Amino acid sequence: MKTLKIRESAKKADRDSRTGFTMIELLVSMTILSVLLLMLTQLLTQVQNTWSYSESRISQFREARVAFDIISKNLSQATMNTYWDYEYDRGNQVKRYRRQSELHFLTLQARDLDLGKPTTTHAIFFQAPLGFSSRYRNLDNLFNGRGYFVAFSDDLDFKPQFIKAEPKFRFRLMEYRAPAEENQVFVDGDEERQADREQIFDWWYQYEQEKYSYPLAENIIALIISPRETLEDSRKGAGGSVETDTFSSIAPEYTFDSNDRTKKAFTQMVPPLVKLTMVAIDENSAVRLEAQYGRSMPDLVPNSLFRNTRDYQRDLDELKKDLIDANVNFKVFSTMVAIRSAKWNTLIPQGDIGS
Repeated sequence: MKTLKIRESAKKADRDSRTGFTMIELLVSMTILSVLLLMLTQLLTQVQNTWSYSESRISQFREARVAFDIISKNLSQATMNTYWDYEYDRGNQVKRYRRQSELHFLTLQARDLDLGKPTTTHAIFFQAPLGFSSRYRNLDNLFNGRGYFVAFSDDLDFKPQFIKAEPKFRFRLMEYRAPAEENQVFVDGDEERQADREQIFDWWYQYEQEKYSYPLAENIIALIISPRETLEDSRKGAGGSVETDTFSSIAPEYTFDSNDRTKKAFTQMVPPLVKLTMVAIDENSAVRLEAQYGRSMPDLVPNSLFRNTRDYQRDLDELKKDLIDANVNFKVFSTMVAIRSAKWNTLIPQGDIGS
């Protein structure tokens, strides 16, 4: 009996010894585990790099996206409050019966602003019930003059005086934002003043331009504004390809002035649609351009571009190519803004007297 127990104990000990891992098995397992951990580390590193790159791209153009949304929202509220009425001469005699408004909608080449600083591409000014006032509250329907343009300058006027730092020269999207109590458009009803080009802009030039102009976003190099009567139409191009017709019948050269009496069909109306395009560059590219050009404005957008709406797509493609060749990181924002208060009607009444 005792011998049997000894044999059973020996067998059990032998089985227990065979349930462990040998040295070779441990080495193989550790090798496989190391390979898996290495692959997992590389995967995590790649995911982290991709997320960091995407986040940096988003953050680089976040300010531009916010500014673009602000312009689109405010522009959609542009209005004219148009009405039909008799116009009298100085002898109180009826001169004509025509469409009239005290408000103003204007798009023009930015270089025509004569701001004393370099500007590029286009500018737009309009009236909208934005309710902005520095004196009154809860008057949401107050009319404001609002304008947008791109200028190149330093940041000394926008930096707190206690900050001692070198001026930073950048392209900036500027917003003209005067409070409602400073809105001078309602005094612009005299035809003699209308004849003077500078007086047409009284509601904009009445006060110092710098007083109510603020930077909305930095590193915006182009603002392209195209008033349109209809959406783009497709047309057959060379070889039967389908192209987009960007021609604007109401503003073929991008300029539109609601006070222009030479185009009676469009006078005193806001266009129903405005194609809005904005081009932004990243800060790294802006720093490199500042080091290269210093205080001078980089020639990123030649004056020959965006002069005729027929060439819009060609001009935009040329601008993209030039930026790529210059190793400038950029992003293009584009949308069609519908102006809600537009009552587009090109009808000229039979009773229209005079020009």
